[in-house]
Amino acid sequence: MEIITVFGVRWRVAPLWEVGLTVLVIFLVIAFFALLKYNQYLKLKKSSLEQIFIYKARQRGLTGYQVRILQHIVALSKLSSPEIIFINKALFETGLVKFLQYMAKLKEPPDDLKDIFKDIVITYERIYNPVEYQQPLDSIEDISADTLVCGYSQTGRAFIAKIMLIAEDTIHCRYFRKPGQLPDEIITEPVSIFFFRNGDAEYSFESEITAIQENTILLKKPDAIKRGKEVHHPYIQTLIPCTIQKKKDDKEEEAIIQHDDNEPVNGTIERLNEFEAVVRVEKTLQYQNEYTLFFTLENFKIEIVSKILASRTITKEKIIYYTFKLIEMSEAAQNVISKYVKERL
Repeated sequence: MEIITVFGVRWRVAPLWEVGLTVLVIFLVIAFFALLKYNQYLKLKKSSLEQIFIYKARQRGLTGYQVRILQHIVALSKLSSPEIIFINKALFETGLVKFLQYMAKLKEPPDDLKDIFKDIVITYERIYNPVEYQQPLDSIEDISADTLVCGYSQTGRAFIAKIMLIAEDTIHCRYFRKPGQLPDEIITEPVSIFFFRNGDAEYSFESEITAIQENTILLKKPDAIKRGKEVHHPYIQTLIPCTIQKKKDDKEEEAIIQHDDNEPVNGTIERLNEFEAVVRVEKTLQYQNEYTLFFTLENFKIEIVSKILASRTITKEKIIYYTFKLIEMSEAAQNVISKYVKERL
């Protein structure tokens, strides 16, 4: 350490290397905390993007399992902003090829693979064809090109493909594998084909693969298609007066609500779809009981056995909103409700 005299005052001055080392240490400490802060910012941004992504997926009606499948496809696609996939169909299809290659390595059991492929088909349709209602299909010719399908054989071979063309006796599909990855042996096997129409229902048909050309599958056009589980349509707003009674059983001569006055409960159906009804009442009902809803719709008297799914109470106004699952009704009543809901979507 040097000693210098300035204006008669003696100063001790550290060597330059010590000064440089001190400055370097201070700089490294500042850089460390800056990087730590930036890393926290990136984590917060990633978390925010993930929450937005999940919110948008839920908005499209995806289940928790379907959201996880979509997240995996996004991860394999290495997208900087995951929500881009909601507006870019090509990104989904590119990621789907990678996802299927990943699944092939896992060697999932055939039944599990079939369920996963069905969820992928439903996910695709819910994202890129977000319609609230579509008329049921009358025949295979009514299927639109660009529809995603999955197929599986009795021996467990499965694939996902997109309908490109429906010819006179053949359906041309582009399948999401590299050429040669689908074994030629599947040509000799019958296959079951599944597809989904948003706002309508699940569908299936039996067919067979007549040829495989590069990444194109040629399916024999079926004579008929089978309509399966219907899609739950959104609620419509209503103001339909109704009466609620406890379902009659073998031990009761009359169906009554168990209240002090032993009278049926009057209510108002405020929201309705083909499967559920949200009813406003001013009295408490019991979850363990089954109830019968009585109301008139389009001049048709309807009687439906129902079960409570959920409730919400507005304490100040002493009003309770019950969500009923409609579990038993006549075919005529079902048709009236279905027509009423679809006309108002």
